[in-house]
Amino acid sequence: MPSPTAPSRAASSPAVQGLPLHTRSLTVSVARISDLLWRARGDVIDLRKNGFVPSNYDLQPSGIIHMMSIELDFDRDTLMIEEIRVDQPYVAVEASEFTKGECCRDPAPRLLDLTGEKLDDGFAKKLSLQFGGALGCSHLLTLFQLMASTVPRAVELERVRSKRENTEPRPGERFFRRSVFVDGHEQSGDLTDVAVQLADTHTRPLQADSRVTERLALSHEVKTFASIERKRFTIERLEVRERERTFETVGSAQWVDHSELVSSLVGARIIPGMAGRVFKLMGGDQRERPILDNLLMFAPGFIQITAALMDEYFENRAKASNPDAAERPAVADLGGNADSCYMWRVGGPIQRAWVSQTTDDPER
Repeated sequence: MPSPTAPSRAASSPAVQGLPLHTRSLTVSVARISDLLWRARGDVIDLRKNGFVPSNYDLQPSGIIHMMSIELDFDRDTLMIEEIRVDQPYVAVEASEFTKGECCRDPAPRLLDLTGEKLDDGFAKKLSLQFGGALGCSHLLTLFQLMASTVPRAVELERVRSKRENTEPRPGERFFRRSVFVDGHEQSGDLTDVAVQLADTHTRPLQADSRVTERLALSHEVKTFASIERKRFTIERLEVRERERTFETVGSAQWVDHSELVSSLVGARIIPGMAGRVFKLMGGDQRERPILDNLLMFAPGFIQITAALMDEYFENRAKASNPDAAERPAVADLGGNADSCYMWRVGGPIQRAWVSQTTDDPER
């Protein structure tokens, strides 16, 4: 791995600008339930801040687009999943006559079949086979992938801390939380600025007569700032910064600039193929895992951001006497990619209706 450049206190300064478009929030918390049974909860929320999208014979306005959660009860020692619970209060596609009664919640029971599996190095592949593409929901898949990476890290951090300090969390007490925020901003007609912020917060049990801040065992942050070219989805700028703090160093720890580490990604497309390029670049070095996890949230978050860029599409269509001849931005593909999820599977009611709609009547 290339050596990081010198620490800089200015490394966390704002590095994105423009009109706020979309925020994706992903959080994973881990708590002790009993001596052996621990619980992880993951949540994903997509909040569109700009425009609206024609979708499924309706207009999908700004606001909450997705709100979904997964809860896992697992064995602390073996990481075997004992129980899985899924909730989806907000989904993009509800059941209707147009969808032939189908909705985004239909694939969720497939996740329950992963009960009994271990959250080990082979779990990600099993998850993709069980729930990837046309078999599942891309948002739940992204969330579960993040949980599968987060839980082993949280367990190992707590194992080391509890052995060193000879204390354990109380039953029901959360001791770890990972937060990831993906924010998109329209910088110009050619560029979209994206920030991905990951923060791991590991805490110890609060002792009598101690300050709340003394609960901090570790704060590990990774911030990524990028500019994406709108037409080809290429990365024009990419900066990565990292900081680790403990209670003792909370006011003195410095940011480290890792932009050199990811410089080979500049000029590459964010979609498709970002995940493969990131895995190839970062390898299996667990010391870089938080940076890897930050970068893996980049592409799925950016896909959500593009839906908030529809104004340019409508403006170009209005200017053209022949809509098909207009210079259409990449976001003009309003529907999901074929087989990107269960609702957009080839041969499904939405995919069939969308192909018919966009082919026969582009103004609808």
